[in-house]
Amino acid sequence: MAAKKSKTVDRQKIIAKITKQLKKEFGGLPRKREPLSVLETMLFAVCLEDASYEAAQTAFERLKTEFFDWNEVRVSTITELEPAFEGLPDPARKAMRVRYLLYYVFDHQYSYDFESLKRKPHELVCKQLGKIKHLTAFAQNYLLHNSLGTHVLPLDDRMLKLAIYLGLVPARATVSNAPDLLKAQVRKADGAEFTWLLKSMSVSSKADALLEMDDVSDGADLADAEARLDDLQSGRLKRRIQSAKSTAKRKAEEAVKAKATAKKAAAAKVKKKAARDAVAKKAAAKKAAPKKPAARAATKKAATKKAVRKTATKTAGKKKKTAKKTTGRKKK
Repeated sequence: MAAKKSKTVDRQKIIAKITKQLKKEFGGLPRKREPLSVLETMLFAVCLEDASYEAAQTAFERLKTEFFDWNEVRVSTITELEPAFEGLPDPARKAMRVRYLLYYVFDHQYSYDFESLKRKPHELVCKQLGKIKHLTAFAQNYLLHNSLGTHVLPLDDRMLKLAIYLGLVPARATVSNAPDLLKAQVRKADGAEFTWLLKSMSVSSKADALLEMDDVSDGADLADAEARLDDLQSGRLKRRIQSAKSTAKRKAEEAVKAKATAKKAAAAKVKKKAARDAVAKKAAAKKAAPKKPAARAATKKAATKKAVRKTATKTAGKKKKTAKKTTGRKKK
């Protein structure tokens, strides 16, 4: 038990150091804004997911000023609502979530007053929130944390990647279970500030390097959280990723080039062999092929003529010899 307690204290110390490190870049928790109603807190959470506080606030103000009231927002089409979320990731999806949220509240309350949620037990609140279509875990936890005072740290996808990279939560953690895993390491009094700092870092351009990583948990260990955060803030992580990608790209290009060269060489070898085989086959076919009838007849005719000439020459020679003998006898 003592060892377990010591480990918990160590984790809290590391998180305290991370918090201090983040405060150097982003400062302390901003002054509290004017408190929002339960419904407005949920709508703001939809805008805030995977976005900065500034961008979310701008989109939220557009919803309030460009539409007459929440009822007009509810009856508007997603296409009509989408421009209000310009500058946020996936504006169409955010428009859809806001619209479904307003539909749910109006259908169950016949108004846009959702303050009754504050008077319900935690279990009933979670059960009711779970029934709202397209309401994400981040939006639910943001409401619980900011309006109902529950000790839970809302995490969206970008914040979760950062938490996994730093070793704050396991690699298999999700936006649904990570808040419960993380809240045991952060005091309730520090929850708001830590969440704000984690959110600020996750949406900064420096954290874009995490989106390029195939596995953000590679080598993650809470003991190295400060060093890993420093790598992220200084840009070293981004440079390493770019260098690794460049090396991988070069190797891939070399492999493709080598494969093409080998393929070309193999094709040339096959072509050369085919040419040799063709010549050999042609020579063998010529040697084995029977003579044509016309050629055989011509050969036979030539042989006959030769034999006739030979016979004629032989006969002429005999006649000449006989004539000489006869002439010789007459002279005597």
